[in-house]
Amino acid sequence: MSMTETPITTRNKFFIGGLTILALILCFLGWHFAVHPGEVRTDDAQIDGHVHPINTRIGGTITWVNPDVEDTRLVKAGAVLAHLDPNDYQPAVDRLEGDVQASEAQQRTAALNVPITSAAAISRLSSAQAAVADAESDLKAATSQKAAAEAAVAQAAASYHRAEADRVRYAALVSTHEISRSEYDQWATDSTTTEAVLTAAQANSASAEEKIESAHQKIKERQSDLRSAQTAPESIASARANVLRAVGETKKSQAALLNARLDLGYTNLVAPVSGIVGRKSMEAGQRVAAGQLMLTIVPPNDVWVIANFRETQLHHMRVGQSAKIHVDSFDRDFDGEVESIGGATGSRYSIVAPDNATGNYVKVVQRIPVRLRIDNPGSGNLLLLPGMSIEVSVRVKK
Repeated sequence: MSMTETPITTRNKFFIGGLTILALILCFLGWHFAVHPGEVRTDDAQIDGHVHPINTRIGGTITWVNPDVEDTRLVKAGAVLAHLDPNDYQPAVDRLEGDVQASEAQQRTAALNVPITSAAAISRLSSAQAAVADAESDLKAATSQKAAAEAAVAQAAASYHRAEADRVRYAALVSTHEISRSEYDQWATDSTTTEAVLTAAQANSASAEEKIESAHQKIKERQSDLRSAQTAPESIASARANVLRAVGETKKSQAALLNARLDLGYTNLVAPVSGIVGRKSMEAGQRVAAGQLMLTIVPPNDVWVIANFRETQLHHMRVGQSAKIHVDSFDRDFDGEVESIGGATGSRYSIVAPDNATGNYVKVVQRIPVRLRIDNPGSGNLLLLPGMSIEVSVRVKK
């Protein structure tokens, strides 16, 4: 009886022990999920931040370096880091200041010339119009004189022909002694007188004709002057165009002066932000080129977290979820929050993207960068710097 009961008891003991272990495992899992509900972790993370490169805007020779600017030292925004020799740029500023003054003087002269040109052009046009009117009036007067002269010629010719006919008739009578010589002389004198009057009338008529021709020529000349004076709008427009051209030259010279002054101002190398100096590579007497890196400035505690989670961990991750950030340097946890999730995997951001079109494909779990905000990064006088290693856990809702 005892021999048959012993194996059964042993099996019961193993069964009860297995149930006990399973219960303990279930209790542990329940406690874990109660304490850490829906938590995803990664140690592929680091602190990131702004690293400001300080480059020269112009080329030149360094004449002075701030003795307080050394690696690992703190500088304030606006502090002068170094001086470049200003003598390389001051002459250009002086020359361009003279160019600006000359351009502005030309602009003022051109502006003053507009009303002068306008008044002169309008006056010339009015004078030319008046001259044409006077010439046309002279033509009318000469035409009237010509008509009067021709009437006088006709009248004088009639008087002459009558007097000449009387003279011829009386000449015949003188030859037959029917009239006296003195009476004939009177008729001869009348003929000579009327002939002289006719000649004078003909001369007046010819003079009137010449005046008409002269009046026509004068009208042509005055009309030519009028056509020339009728370009007054063009002359005024040209004067105004000269003003615009002078304004353009002034702006061009002012822009060149502004660039020269900027270059002169760039001889002072100034810190744009407050931060810690790194990678300093400038010394007095050094010749530098435009765009050359002189140092970097890293603002302390202006940082965030970039955590690379496996793609299989992002199923329930959302922006705004809380996180714990463990900083290895201080062995301390900081509270944080998910700010954004990357738009592609890390491999797609690499310079040489993977090419799986060859057919030799091995599936690898990819990692996606997630950006997290750190709450109160400067608490406890701790200095969080870009590049520090951290561990991140995000509480997700499943």
